[in-house]
Amino acid sequence: MVAFTIPLIFDQSPVPIIAAKINFAINEAILDPFFYHALNNKKIKSLDDLDGECLEGLLNSNKNQIEIWLDRKKVQKLKVNDLIDDLLLFPLYKTEHRIKDMNECGLYALRKDIGLIGQYETYIEKFNIDNLKFQLLLVNDILLIEGVVYENEKLEITKKDTVTTQQYVYEI
Repeated sequence: MVAFTIPLIFDQSPVPIIAAKINFAINEAILDPFFYHALNNKKIKSLDDLDGECLEGLLNSNKNQIEIWLDRKKVQKLKVNDLIDDLLLFPLYKTEHRIKDMNECGLYALRKDIGLIGQYETYIEKFNIDNLKFQLLLVNDILLIEGVVYENEKLEITKKDTVTTQQYVYEI
């Protein structure tokens, strides 16, 4: 899932003007690929290029899973629920929690994707699962895994391969 927070006030921006010219409400226009062509701005080619805060991560769902591979062998396969301390007698994995409240005025564009949400790689001499920490984000009662840390070093996504299944915009 990917969630964007887009400022409601577009200071000095042609976005609302172009949306009105093509007879679309602003929340419909920013999802339409032809809107960005009409906008004719080299810096803004898609929704991803609009100013705003971007939150993304793996949803807590029965379909989603995390796989840990070492030397081309699957070492561990787990679900997001395995990371939630409240459901367990003792924590199985290290986690770091963050809470984000998205109730500020503005436009919110939500996109749900399926596929490989993120692949993280690092080169280590000896793997220890106790050095692995998952960064969890709670956004309006939706739990996401937003990152992975190994030995206090945040791992960067090396590969993504997703297809968008849902996309919508709402205004608060």
